[in-house]
Amino acid sequence: MDDGFSVLVSTDLVTIRRFIATDIETLHAYRNHPEIGKQQSWLMPWDYDDAVMFVAEMAMRDPLFERGEWAHLAIERVGHEGLIGDIGVLWQVDDDVAEIVFTLAPDHRSLGVMTECIQAICTEITASLSLRLVAAVVEIDNDPARDLLERCGFAPVALDGEEEVVYAWRTGGWPMKAESKPPASE
Repeated sequence: MDDGFSVLVSTDLVTIRRFIATDIETLHAYRNHPEIGKQQSWLMPWDYDDAVMFVAEMAMRDPLFERGEWAHLAIERVGHEGLIGDIGVLWQVDDDVAEIVFTLAPDHRSLGVMTECIQAICTEITASLSLRLVAAVVEIDNDPARDLLERCGFAPVALDGEEEVVYAWRTGGWPMKAESKPPASE
């Protein structure tokens, strides 16, 4: 699958890559899971046609990262064929900051997958986009996501209204060994 365009980062545990057509069914299924949907911003149920358009758009985005636009990437677990989750990156328009969002299918949780994925993507984007900060915004009652971000070295820095917490990670984080592929724009 690694054609120099599809795979962004590979580690011992995860592969972070562009979406492909065979991801549609799985993406649609886990994004419609009630436990996942209650913590996300999309309307439930998430329409199948929206999944098709989402995958098509993300698969062909070139350059992958553009200021002010979300880029979502597929997550695979090494040794497990197929999509298990996704991670989104929003490169801010006027700053050297990006925001991340993440979703993992329930049956792949508690395996260290998302911890390694967040560490790998933050390492990659801070280098390739020359970022000084990566942020994440989570629901205040989403303890698993908050714990995950803190395990990854993020710190709570602000409340966003009464329902969300803003987390931040400053560059210079993990000594992560990841085989990086340059974004398609390079």
